[in-house]
Amino acid sequence: MTEESKYTSLLRRHRKLVWRLCLRYARYDSDRCVDMVQEVSIALWERFGRLRANASTLEEKAWVYWNTRDILGRMQHQRRFDTVPINEWMEDTLADERDGGNDCLEDLLSRLTEEDRTLVKQWLDGYKAEEIGEMTGMTRNNVYQRMFRIIQKLKKINP
Repeated sequence: MTEESKYTSLLRRHRKLVWRLCLRYARYDSDRCVDMVQEVSIALWERFGRLRANASTLEEKAWVYWNTRDILGRMQHQRRFDTVPINEWMEDTLADERDGGNDCLEDLLSRLTEEDRTLVKQWLDGYKAEEIGEMTGMTRNNVYQRMFRIIQKLKKINP
């Protein structure tokens, strides 16, 4: 039996577990879940060599469970912090306002607190999260989290 067929067999036996975990991490968004299952399947294949060759079904299940959770946690962390789409979202929001100046942006920013406005302006000026964190005394992850929350606020104001 080849490594590929062993892996395929393992994945078939534990597919419900992988799907359940992905669905939970995707917050029951089926499209995101499908993407996560694909990414997890690839990542599990890359880690497959670490599974003991004569592992029992229970050991396999535990291996699949813990590795899937680890992979999903890393994916979630990367997505949350590396893909904050504020520049793209701002561009879409301002698409109709380009000829008329930045009235829309100023209106949106005026609805934020002073601290939030400062963060957004620094982000739009091209500063990285680490640099903003140094300037404001926050950690990089706090900057990303704040930016995520600011985007959520702005989306409620201007959907």
